[in-house]
Amino acid sequence: MYIMVICKHELYRFAALSCALMMVHNVKGFLSSNFNTRNKLMARRMRRHVATNIPLPMLEHSLYLYSRRSYDDNSDEELFSALLPDKTKTYATTASPISSLDTSAEYAHLANVTSPSPSIKPEEIVPLVMIALKNNDVPDKDAGLRLVWEFATDTTQYVFRNNRTEFIESCHETADEFPTSFYGVAMNGQSWTIESKLNRVGGESGWIATHVIKTVSSDGRMRRWQWELRKNKRPPCLGCWKIESIGSSDRNGDFEAKDRGNGWSD
Repeated sequence: MYIMVICKHELYRFAALSCALMMVHNVKGFLSSNFNTRNKLMARRMRRHVATNIPLPMLEHSLYLYSRRSYDDNSDEELFSALLPDKTKTYATTASPISSLDTSAEYAHLANVTSPSPSIKPEEIVPLVMIALKNNDVPDKDAGLRLVWEFATDTTQYVFRNNRTEFIESCHETADEFPTSFYGVAMNGQSWTIESKLNRVGGESGWIATHVIKTVSSDGRMRRWQWELRKNKRPPCLGCWKIESIGSSDRNGDFEAKDRGNGWSD
């Protein structure tokens, strides 16, 4: 059966009907046990589709919201407000996440950094980000994650459709569910150490660099992380170093799996 969404009002009613259908069939328990991380991300994106009048690509976008939110079953207004984005959140961006921390003299000059700059060296980005994430809510909520967003290349921002709020929500969800994920160890882990000097591909004139660190998660598991940094070769922020990717090792610290036949080592 296919339903044509012809206007914003009909889109709302479509979402309401889908939620009502789930109540009739009592699928709430099924949703809570079967939605994985990918589907949760898709569910959050559903709110943007509603707010911007973009037709819903999939019915399942509304399912996770129903399973996690509570509202009066007889109130369409409360149902719609549960699907719409929260516009009351505001974030300060004037202070650096590490401005009020007692950092070592080695990183003291980074205390006022809030965004990329050509003056920031590539070898300074890893400690800057790791210190900021460990103290994510200093000086205000999610200041560390906002700093990561500023230092992310277009690749990461494109994945999240330039939606910083969605990026922050995804990071928190990943950190809470997976202790050995990057955001899990960076925000909640026991420790991190830089293993080697920065490797700048092509020498001092190169625009790609890699850096490897080792972390210990909150439950004591070790991981190694290979950062790929890239230097902007065009405006905006010409000459700035940014984070292209952060790759994880397996539990043995290997970046290439040695037991492919038995699956990836967790």
